[in-house]
Amino acid sequence: MKKSGIISCILLLTAFFSAGTTNAQSIVLTPKWTAQAQFAGYYVAEKMGFYKEEGLDVRIQHPSLSESSFSFLKKGKAQAVVMNLSYALTEFFAGARVVNILQTSQENSLMLVSHSPLKGLTALQHQKIAVWNHLSQELLGQVANKYQLQVEWIRFNGGVNIFLSKAADICLVGSYNEFLQLAECGMKTDSTHVMHFADYGYNLPEDGLYVTEEFYEKYPEAARKLAKASMRGWEWANEHREETLDIIMEEVHLHNIGTNRYHQRKMLDEVLRLQTNRESGKRTFRLSHEGFDRATSILLPAQKKTAHIRYENFVK
Repeated sequence: MKKSGIISCILLLTAFFSAGTTNAQSIVLTPKWTAQAQFAGYYVAEKMGFYKEEGLDVRIQHPSLSESSFSFLKKGKAQAVVMNLSYALTEFFAGARVVNILQTSQENSLMLVSHSPLKGLTALQHQKIAVWNHLSQELLGQVANKYQLQVEWIRFNGGVNIFLSKAADICLVGSYNEFLQLAECGMKTDSTHVMHFADYGYNLPEDGLYVTEEFYEKYPEAARKLAKASMRGWEWANEHREETLDIIMEEVHLHNIGTNRYHQRKMLDEVLRLQTNRESGKRTFRLSHEGFDRATSILLPAQKKTAHIRYENFVK
């Protein structure tokens, strides 16, 4: 082929791909935390081109430690965000019209870990309990009220130092991250030092993917394709864990996150386990009526029990 012919082909290909990029729906997707295996499916969908195959131009933008993913949605800096169900519902009750388009977590990961044995919920009375800044205060308040607990909630951004330094008597941790970090730090915790939220009636699904109601009504097909490609990313991650870890490690190195492959592998395995419904043994990627009803019954403030929130309006 002559040089002029080669150049013509290159120009045609460039024009073709440029047109495809121009026509693609641009979406900023913000996870609720810094880069880690908790968001592996989204990294996979972006890296493997699943979003592009759906005609979407998705860019993943992480928040800082002090920012919430919801703040990105509220300010218009992101079109889709990962949030805890409890956080999303709390904001919905406050007037923010968000909709759930994908539910990854089906089981609750929250655990209370103590320096001393925990002999029932009464052991929490008058204790200093460290909790993440992004966790809904409404959920914590409901737990305390139900069991008539007087506790001091100490807010922190992340890590386990606040607990290891004994600045807090008890620390709220996730089974897929901080609990693993404690073990990696050499701390030995048996069942007498641990309480699972799920064992006390608070088995609330956690991570889901959300967009605003306005975005969903304006771009319903884009929202559907975003959920479809993200789900495909998570399914691929489950079936190709070592390759997924390669993608995760690229992401954490890109964002200068101090971690290692061992920890990210443990996290990925636990996150994928939590995506499986314990009763059906399946990954549905959808918030169930049961999970929704359980969450609203716990989180809806007593003075607003007459407030009406329909499952169909919240889950798409």
